[in-house]
Amino acid sequence: MRLANIFAQDLGRFPSESDVSVSVEIPNYRLIEKLGEGAQTRVFRARCMPTGKDYTVKIVKIAKPEDANLIELMRAEHVIGSTVDHPVIRKVYEFRLMRQRFRVRGAILFLEYVPGVSLADKEFNASLDEVLRVFREVAHGLQAMHSAGYVHADLKPNNILVAKDGSVKLIDLGQSARIHQAKAKIQGTIDYMAPEQVQRATLDQRTDVFGLGAALHKVVTGKPIPTEMNQTVSVHSQSLIGRRVLEVRESTMHDLPTCVSRVINDCCQHNAAERIAGMSELIERIELARAILNKLAAGGERYDSVPVVKAVADTQAPA
Repeated sequence: MRLANIFAQDLGRFPSESDVSVSVEIPNYRLIEKLGEGAQTRVFRARCMPTGKDYTVKIVKIAKPEDANLIELMRAEHVIGSTVDHPVIRKVYEFRLMRQRFRVRGAILFLEYVPGVSLADKEFNASLDEVLRVFREVAHGLQAMHSAGYVHADLKPNNILVAKDGSVKLIDLGQSARIHQAKAKIQGTIDYMAPEQVQRATLDQRTDVFGLGAALHKVVTGKPIPTEMNQTVSVHSQSLIGRRVLEVRESTMHDLPTCVSRVINDCCQHNAAERIAGMSELIERIELARAILNKLAAGGERYDSVPVVKAVADTQAPA
């Protein structure tokens, strides 16, 4: 039976946690476990039975016309993930449209399966030096994206995975965009969005510098970096996204070593011209911070534990 027909029959129902293998059938694949879900999206670990290899599978269904935007995000992830070849960027293998009676009713995307946890997961706990190592690796992946002509534009702890072997993966490329271009829509998560994303202005590597700095702040303090936008907690205050509340900012980072707080501060400037210029410079700054921390540790000062708060309260901007 054709995959499209199978998908159409099961469009309205997905596997439960206890029965992931029967409700949605993909020829030659077995759904092993559900990894996540959204309004019209389900994510599974799926095993290719002929090879025994596991994949991450995203399945989107169209329940109403505006859901077609989800398919466009999935298509964008496939295009960019197929273009950028770097060990930190999660590999994207195949994109399939699901049709029923000549209408697109959904889509499926096959991606690299990464066994591990995100930086937003309560199970993630690491020394400050290890956290900085992870962000250095992400910066290397972003450098490859920028060289290929794309910005990620949705950097947050949820989208950074650390595998069991310590390798780092950057995921969810659906909101990525061409570098030096503007996006037609405001997309992203409020706590990590650079001001130019909200203003629908031109995006470049400094947009990801802001996002990565904001993500680092969340991981090492457990709190989003304060801005006028996320302090008001109003998606209608879009002109305020990314504008820093200086007196609150200082109180969130006073427990951090100065070398780390300066990196975050220089990443998250409202004015892009005042930020760290790109990933090469950010990598150097992170390595410098790690060297300083190691020197402090050698002198008896230690910064071992980093509070990690699951980012369940992250606010998504309008798509």
